[in-house]
Amino acid sequence: MRKTKSDKLILHNLYLQEEGGYSVICLELNVASEADTLEEARENIREAVALYLESVYSHGDEDDAIPRPAALEYWLKYFSTQEKHLREELKQSAEEILAFEEAVA
Repeated sequence: MRKTKSDKLILHNLYLQEEGGYSVICLELNVASEADTLEEARENIREAVALYLESVYSHGDEDDAIPRPAALEYWLKYFSTQEKHLREELKQSAEEILAFEEAVA
């Protein structure tokens, strides 16, 4: 969990496409949900996290329950997926931003 300049808390969600829909897990809180579509999964995880945090704070359990990290395998899968996307982005944008000056002797 980290805060950006806008002071919003950034939570990392891993979406897994499965037969018949998506499952999603919030990695910092180990809160999960599922849905038929990716957009529904996004909405459901936001609601699940909000309900989780509401419960934690109403019971005074924040010291024990925040953070509550998901299993390492999910974190590794998240960062592996992020790495693939970053490589694709760099490959596409590198062709647009690179320019060469050449001399052949």
